[in-house]
Formats: sequence, structure tokens, C-alpha cells
Amino acid sequence: MTLLREPLLHFAVAGAIVFGGYSWLNDRHVEATTAEPVRIGEGDVRWLKQTWSSQWLREPTAGELKGLVDDLLNEKVMAREAQEMGLEQDDTIIRRRLAQKLKFLVEDTARLAEPTEAELRQFYAAKPAHFETPGKLSFRQIYFNPEHRKDAAADATDALGALSANIEVDSTEGDRLLFGDSFADTDELALSGMFGADFARQVFALEPNGWRGPVKSGYGLHLVLVTQRTAAAPKPFETVRDAVLAEWRSAKQTEFSREYLIALRNKYGVKLGDSTKAALGPGAAPKVAAQ
Repeated sequence: MTLLREPLLHFAVAGAIVFGGYSWLNDRHVEATTAEPVRIGEGDVRWLKQTWSSQWLREPTAGELKGLVDDLLNEKVMAREAQEMGLEQDDTIIRRRLAQKLKFLVEDTARLAEPTEAELRQFYAAKPAHFETPGKLSFRQIYFNPEHRKDAAADATDALGALSANIEVDSTEGDRLLFGDSFADTDELALSGMFGADFARQVFALEPNGWRGPVKSGYGLHLVLVTQRTAAAPKPFETVRDAVLAEWRSAKQTEFSREYLIALRNKYGVKLGDSTKAALGPGAAPKVAAQ
């Protein structure tokens, strides 16, 4: 116990603590000075100014700009230290953000591709339906509203039978429809917007010069008489070249992204645990698909 009261021992312990603390701080200082410095470049300052101006509709003052630079510097050094500490590991938000940034880089790279004129014409020829003037129909219709009739289907069938027997059926025997009873030069997309895709597809499949139906729409039942049909016609390549180029680039981007993802999976490998395979079911291995 007498030894613990010796002043020389106290001095030695205090000296060791001070020396150890100095050594630790000095080592940290050496690490910090040898690390790659955090840089704020001209592009960063320009981006800060643009972001500020778009929000406040004016240029930042010198003091405000200094504050923006300080905030960015703090953000960068904290992000650097967080990476050193491994805080980004197993973080869903950071993982998704990194994947998103890489996806943008891949898409930007794909946009650099330029087709030859021959490739563009070949792409145009392979997708004729994408670059044509759509077909159009003119038709009349008689509408039967299920909400206003006891049996709209029976009424529509009776009316069709009378029309097939060349018995004149006045359109007033049908129910009133906001869009009217006659439609001229209407394409399938416009008709789909009014009555629904199923109705438009069925009507465009009808032969002209004869009442057909009943055809169902979101409103009810319709008897339809196609009076005129204009077939779809291809547009000359020269008039749709820009549209062909845009679609070629979109297709190339999808193809490039898919191939890149396949390469990444081959590079890193994909391994599923037995429980994961059981949960997915037989033959349900993950497939690469460009998003």
C-alpha cells in the first residue's frame, strides 16, 4: 500500500498516459495527412450556385455561398469517415442509391451508341406496325343500357335479328349515349379511349356492311355497323427517321442493360440458400431483366 502513495509512481503513470495519448493523436494526424484530401472543385461550386438559384430565384451572396461550401465539405468528410467505419454496409437505402447511380451510368453509356443508316433502315423494316398510319373505321352503333332495361342482352339480340332480316330498326330503339350513334374515321386508340380496349379490338375485327354484335363495352351492349374501313399504311422512312432512331436507342439501351447485368452476375456469382430455393419453388431461379 505504501508503494501506491509514492509520488514517483504517480508521475510515471501520468507520463505514460500523456505519452500514449500524444502517440495516438499523432498517429491519427499522420493517417489524416496521408489520406486523399477531400476536394471541392469549380464544378461543385457551380452546382451549388445553380441549386440555390433554382430554389430561391437569385444568386447566393458571398456569405451564403461560403455556407453552402462549408455544408458540402462537412457532408463529404462525414461521408468519407462513415465509409471508413463501414456504415454503408447492409444499408438498403445506400445499396439502392448506388445501384441506381450505376444504372444511370449504364444507360448513359448505351445512349452513346449510334446506328448506321443501314441498321436504322433494317430496324424500321422489322417493326412496320410501329411506324405506320393507323387504320380507321367509320361505323354506326345502337346502344343498350343494362341499367335502364330488364334484359339488355335479349333486347340487343332481338334487334340484331330484325336487322338481319332486313327489318328497319330505328336507332331510337336503343338508348342514348353521350358519344352519339355515328363515328367517322376513328382509329383504334381513340376508340379504346372512349369505350375500352376490348370493345375497340372487337369492333376493328368486324367485317363491314352488316350489323354485328352485341359487342360489350364498359357502358353496356352495342350493335355495330361498320360502314367504311381505311387500312393501316406504312409511313415513308424519311418522314419517321427521328422516331425510328429514338426507338432504336431505347431498344439498344434495354439490350445493353440486360447484357451488362448478365455479365455482373457471372462476375460475382449468384448463390441461393436451400430455404430460398424452396420458397421460390422449382425452376424459379432469378432471371436478369433490364428495368
